[in-house]
Amino acid sequence: MPESRYAVEVLHLRGSGTTAEWTVASGYCVGGRYVLTAGHAVGPGSVSVRFWGGVILPAEVVAEGGGAADLALVRLLAPVSPEPPRVRVARVDTSRAALLYCQGVGYPWWKEGDRPADGPRPRGRAQLFGEVPTAEGPVGGQLTFHMRAAPGERRDGLGRSAWDSASGTVVFAGDGGGGEFAVGVVIEHRSRDGSSAVTLEPLTVVDRMDPVNRARFRGVLWPRGGGDAPGHAGTGDLPVLVGTAYPHPGPPRHPERMSVRRILAAVVAGVVLVTGALWWSVRQDSVIDGLTPGEAVKVTLAGSTEPGEEGRWWVLKDPMPRPGPDTRIPRLAEAYGGAPLMGQDIRLTLEGNRRSTVVITDIGARIYGREAPYGGTAYQEASAGSITALSIGLDLEEGSPRARTLDAGNGNGPTLGKHHFDGSGLTLVRKEVASVTVSAYAKRSLVRFALVVSYAVDGRMESVEIKDEDGRPFVVSGVPARLAGAYSRAPGARDWTASTTAGSDFLEYAVETRP
Repeated sequence: MPESRYAVEVLHLRGSGTTAEWTVASGYCVGGRYVLTAGHAVGPGSVSVRFWGGVILPAEVVAEGGGAADLALVRLLAPVSPEPPRVRVARVDTSRAALLYCQGVGYPWWKEGDRPADGPRPRGRAQLFGEVPTAEGPVGGQLTFHMRAAPGERRDGLGRSAWDSASGTVVFAGDGGGGEFAVGVVIEHRSRDGSSAVTLEPLTVVDRMDPVNRARFRGVLWPRGGGDAPGHAGTGDLPVLVGTAYPHPGPPRHPERMSVRRILAAVVAGVVLVTGALWWSVRQDSVIDGLTPGEAVKVTLAGSTEPGEEGRWWVLKDPMPRPGPDTRIPRLAEAYGGAPLMGQDIRLTLEGNRRSTVVITDIGARIYGREAPYGGTAYQEASAGSITALSIGLDLEEGSPRARTLDAGNGNGPTLGKHHFDGSGLTLVRKEVASVTVSAYAKRSLVRFALVVSYAVDGRMESVEIKDEDGRPFVVSGVPARLAGAYSRAPGARDWTASTTAGSDFLEYAVETRP
């Protein structure tokens, strides 16, 4: 299998260096300081390579196919440790219809993350796996790679493919005997082929290049021929991969009388086949689980407490004068900042992403920082109805907050009970969805935090971290010794009513006015 640590992002900066002129593609370290990628991923300007984890190394283009082949070789200007091993290259036999299992690791658009200060947004890795039908491909001799998973439709209004920046992904295949070979590079997603198919430029197109670039590619990709031979005239000496062909039908069988012995033999063979099929099914589920891209649990942030949400207090950083009848909390929050006061509701959707069962063992919080609570003006739009008691709560004042049961209380506000997941877990199978709302509380300080969903799958303990819609930690402000001001407005009322501003008195007031 390709080593994921050598799958990289190829960053190309055109022109003046503004963020809008960055383009991102994928690539793979094919040996020493060399990275193989798509030819259209590089060009005039500067090139750098970003490794998983954020390390960026400067690079230069040393060979490209031009109009003959959509391939490029990039050389790193600094060493990589440990030095990547040299990949082996093979030729795909397209003379017969067969299926060749392939996979690669790339950085498509749909894995895009947060924007850094000095470059394009980094992308997460995606594992591409599926088959290449050896007799299929567009005009020009390329191959078509049909993958077993596909992203959703891209919805950024630009009409581009969700596979953008997967170009340059080097795709590998096995020979059935333990050998692994690079066979092509992703160069295009043609929408007419479907959302799960991309086009590969086979590495054998190196023979079409001009003599200088052809020699440079050969010197890196197969300097000693297809095996240990000293050299060769072209790609004809490379190993040939044929995939798994369809079996030929045998001669027709004539019906004959079945003896008791043959019946017993057939029954025994059937039992063996059924047992083997069950074993193989379990094994295949495990293999498919291992190749399924993404976390074993897909966590989607469905929403969190917003400024002006009914029944919730919002506190600004700074004092504000008494609000007028037309004052709206969202506008104040947008202009002056602030945070939810005392608590925040965070709504999550959890979806199983493995055939084997995934068990949610806990939902906790990772604390990013604590500071003095905001002491500006607080606001609340009272709720016209009741708020359903939440099932899970977090006490952010704890050193390592863990999910607790959340009771409605007896008029003194919600009460946090025992740890929610102790002795029981939430189980999910593939495509099974569960909705969870977490209410996180703080009274004494302002806390910045992320949620952490912990789970067990196939005997391993794993976790996934969730931040807000902008990729930043959530925040909840406790109550200071004194607020600069506090105002609430009843449903349908026009004017704001002032409330106590002393911290201890305000806490009691907030509980009493809880809807």
